[in-house]
Amino acid sequence: MGDAARPDDDEFNQVLQESLNTWSSYLNAGSEDHFFLQQAIDLKSLVCQTPPFLGDGLAFPSESISFACEKKSTQEKGSLVVNGRSTWRTYKGTCDLQPRVLPKQLLLADGSRVSVKLSEDSPFSDWPGVQGLSGYDNGNYLSVLYLAWAYILSARWVELLRRSVSHECQMRYTAQGVQGSSQPNKPPMVQIDLGDDACEEEILWWRALLCSDDGWTATTKYNGHVYLSPWSVSVKCAGMTVATEDFSGVNSDPPLSMTALKYLSRFCVHHRLYAQCSVALAGALFIPFLSGRTVSLPFPKQPSRLEILEIKESSKESAFSIQDLLKEHGELLPKYMTLSTNTWGLRSLLCCTFFNTDIACNLVSAWMNPAFAVLDSISPREDLLAALMANRQPRLGILWLGAILTGLAKSVLRDIRAGMTALDLPASAWTGTKQTFLTSKVGDSDGEIINRDDECRLLFITACEGHDRPPIWPWKPFGFTQLCDTELSVRQHAQCTTHCLEYESWEWILTNNRSMRDFGEISQPPDQASHLSTNRTSVALDDYNYDFFSQLLSEGATRGIFGWLRSTGYPRSERAIYQHSWLDLEATDEEPDDAGSDVDIQRGSEEMRVESWLEGVE
Repeated sequence: MGDAARPDDDEFNQVLQESLNTWSSYLNAGSEDHFFLQQAIDLKSLVCQTPPFLGDGLAFPSESISFACEKKSTQEKGSLVVNGRSTWRTYKGTCDLQPRVLPKQLLLADGSRVSVKLSEDSPFSDWPGVQGLSGYDNGNYLSVLYLAWAYILSARWVELLRRSVSHECQMRYTAQGVQGSSQPNKPPMVQIDLGDDACEEEILWWRALLCSDDGWTATTKYNGHVYLSPWSVSVKCAGMTVATEDFSGVNSDPPLSMTALKYLSRFCVHHRLYAQCSVALAGALFIPFLSGRTVSLPFPKQPSRLEILEIKESSKESAFSIQDLLKEHGELLPKYMTLSTNTWGLRSLLCCTFFNTDIACNLVSAWMNPAFAVLDSISPREDLLAALMANRQPRLGILWLGAILTGLAKSVLRDIRAGMTALDLPASAWTGTKQTFLTSKVGDSDGEIINRDDECRLLFITACEGHDRPPIWPWKPFGFTQLCDTELSVRQHAQCTTHCLEYESWEWILTNNRSMRDFGEISQPPDQASHLSTNRTSVALDDYNYDFFSQLLSEGATRGIFGWLRSTGYPRSERAIYQHSWLDLEATDEEPDDAGSDVDIQRGSEEMRVESWLEGVE
């Protein structure tokens, strides 16, 4: 039997078994030889509605722009954020309810670099391959591509931020970058072949990227302080050199982002790199997330002679155009940059891989425990982890590949296992993914009761007192509330059938009370196709060594969402809930049942006065 908060045993066990069948099925959804599906390396579909960085394309090139920025302090050096806001429709039809406008800050500039080191034990040191991509991505050049994307993102950052009259932006080589490696007595561990057609400017660029600690720098000066690009990296003793003949060491300016992209495209064509190019880009998008930490990437590996012959043979009939892929990435670069600078949004996207709209807060343990039982069974195989997460949520598979490549997946999974999830409504809308029950359609009320999840939705879209911010807990509350016990705004809109929370636009905030508004695309990919369809067979709990019946995650989720829902107090009818051990409130059973204060436990007096006034109005 369940109680006021816990589900009954039958319901718990049913969800538990269904979850185990579901998560274990993702282990068998791939190929024995190649772990990654082609859709798991698709980055472009992830930014279907993401606004271009700093309003690229929204203003005339000659227009004077000044972004509303703020300095943020961190443990080490300060960073700079840019202000924006998202607008959300709250109804479809006739209602006087205003749209919800939610402020949001994105990272604009940082105070430190991410350190890059190479290791033989790094994730994807042995590239597993992708289904249907034979003849591509032989060898391993993930670290080389990662460093190239860091530069290209930074160069585009300089070009876009230069439009702001309040910023002084600069992209330059350092003296160290021009001279190359600072360790002439240490033999290089890896020689990077650029091909026979590389010009001297191109060679210089690759040397600055691969052969020195801080070969280039992208900066902006704002209010007297100098900040770095969010994608700034420092290569520590990488042991790479560029294999070239008779390099004269020309002195030239760093290339623009599109020129650097051509250099990268030529490199990828030369080495037949397709999937690795997109995965490295996804990894580079996590550079702002890393915030000055160290990332360990795999040593470059040359393909074997047999693989080289395979490359030459397969290049005669190429089904996938590397040039088209790089061109597409170049066009979408500003959208990638917006997603990348929303670091909390990136975290939320990884978290929502585990989200299930059908699961209520008191069944979270029944849903999540099997997921981590399956994950523990494949640890520490990063390739199997990447395949499982991509099979679960194909559209987010590329982000998991990037997170695993950069070592972030472990810490994110640790937080999710502890019940610490993230919610970011803009990131959810920009990527067409489901992160919370809040964005589901508001259901109907019979005038007597209302489902608690609908009550939450109406509390948020009406910006009721204590509910102006969305809950950070994605899981819906269970049960229903007597309509007479709800807030006034809920009662007013409970029987409207047109209410929703639907993304409308994003605005970049400028100075002088100006903004640039981006309405995004007309449509986005349907979310219902996000989970891979698999053949599910029943799996026994005894096959896994895991505490399936722990209720800790359900307890935390229930306490969290009810704390948000009842932030202004509990009605007397919910006494069994607020006195439940999961919610851990001070109210006890010793309180007299007939106490007048129990009608609205902890509720503010303001609503009581308003209700009294309304009752006197005929």
